[in-house]
Amino acid sequence: MRKLGMGLAAAVLAVSTVFGGTALKNVSQVKAADTDYTYVYAGLSWEEYWNAEGVYNASNTQSSDVKDDHGEYDKGGFDTVSRATYNHGLHRGSFQCEAVIFDTEGKTYDVAYWTSEDKAVKLVLTDGSKCTYNSKAKTLTFADGTTVTLDHYEVKGLKYVPVKVKTSDYEDFKSKYNVVENGGTLEGGYTENNLKAYSETAEVTADTNGLKEAVKEADGTYSFGARINGTASGVKDSSLKKAADITVNLRSTDTQSNITGSYGEFLRVDLTGNYGDLGANLQAVKWTYYGQDSTRTNALATFGTKFAADNWMHKVNGIQLGLTDSYRCQLPEGTDGTGYWTVTVYALGYEDYSFDIQTEKNNLYMGDEEEADTTKLAEAVNAAKALNEADYTKESWDAMQVELREAQDALSTPGSAASVAEATDHLNAAMAALVKVSTDDGSTSDTEASGTDSSDTAGSSEASSTDSTSSSAEGTSTESTSTVKTYDAANVYAWFAAAVLAAGLGVCVYVKKNNRIFR
Repeated sequence: MRKLGMGLAAAVLAVSTVFGGTALKNVSQVKAADTDYTYVYAGLSWEEYWNAEGVYNASNTQSSDVKDDHGEYDKGGFDTVSRATYNHGLHRGSFQCEAVIFDTEGKTYDVAYWTSEDKAVKLVLTDGSKCTYNSKAKTLTFADGTTVTLDHYEVKGLKYVPVKVKTSDYEDFKSKYNVVENGGTLEGGYTENNLKAYSETAEVTADTNGLKEAVKEADGTYSFGARINGTASGVKDSSLKKAADITVNLRSTDTQSNITGSYGEFLRVDLTGNYGDLGANLQAVKWTYYGQDSTRTNALATFGTKFAADNWMHKVNGIQLGLTDSYRCQLPEGTDGTGYWTVTVYALGYEDYSFDIQTEKNNLYMGDEEEADTTKLAEAVNAAKALNEADYTKESWDAMQVELREAQDALSTPGSAASVAEATDHLNAAMAALVKVSTDDGSTSDTEASGTDSSDTAGSSEASSTDSTSSSAEGTSTESTSTVKTYDAANVYAWFAAAVLAAGLGVCVYVKKNNRIFR
């Protein structure tokens, strides 16, 4: 297998770990018809989920100390995903993943879901308690007034995997895994535009799609079998859903409006259209590579993925699916990633959703040397900083501030040209989405937000999409996501362009070549 700049020693198989934890509360036991087994949802690590699925390096839980092109440590195997961020990821990780927040004192907080109450963002923990989240101060404030400062968070694995376990082993099993029994509550997420938080009732049966068998080993640990293709959803009063009206957009590296590589991935597909519910239920994605076999008969390699490291979803711009140069993904020797692929999406309550793509050289991010021009990013940052908070609604202002902080980070430590373009596009989109407050006479404020003129819509975990064309084996499709603008950028863009140039903030940063060795 190709090593892509990582030594063989780095790819040794690590011993898999088993999640500890107590059972989730607010559940009731309902025995399955087959009394030999008990059917529940269980939280599994990435390695536990993928180990029996026939994917590359499935048992590897080794971390990597090498950063990707976005500055994240995502080049490991099926280890825990860690993020030192306080913006987008905190919400997204709670939809289908076991996410844990760490404060600066080392205390942990197990995330159930997020909600908006009393004009504030609230975090609901798995024990039912709530706290108020302040993204600007990076704090959580609890009902008793206690405030803690966030340090980082981890995405450990999937929280709702349907499993069957021998009834004789069940008490031991639930002492080692977070479980939701039949009749219990499945909940997660944070409602934003197309992505909706959910609360459902568990109903796992022998026919539930994706069901795995948990087997107790001699040493007391558990292994998990391959997922089955079932006909039931695992959700009470809900039939198995089927993804429909999805647009597949294979991204490329030769156009700034549809670029790949901005978040460390070397190959990326976006799903738009009617993606919202699929995105809220997205659990895992499998990529099967056939090389130049157009019949897709003989697979050369199959890769598993992790949420946050490879997969993501955006509130208006679709689901982002990527492959990362890592211990969990190395192309077969003698191949370069071009050719024929099948991508399969696994989602809670859904049939497996598969689609085919055909990749060319321009669909693969090679890590070539390039200049990251931060001129437009600097212009956008200064335009955002000059706006008046009092002129806009709190919700839209807070959303813009999130993007501003990320843009400032990108400006201070630029990565690839793709990541700089992505940060620029996100900030401009956030300024475009600002909503003016109404005055007493019903009119709106005269102050107008100014996005900069940028066609650089780089792919990312919070990508902002424009009209783009999909190149796939099955033909060409066009996607379009509309944004409601509440300002006229032309009125003030010229002023900011002059100010930025005068300040001398437009700079170029040279990006070193990645040692990826596609041939």
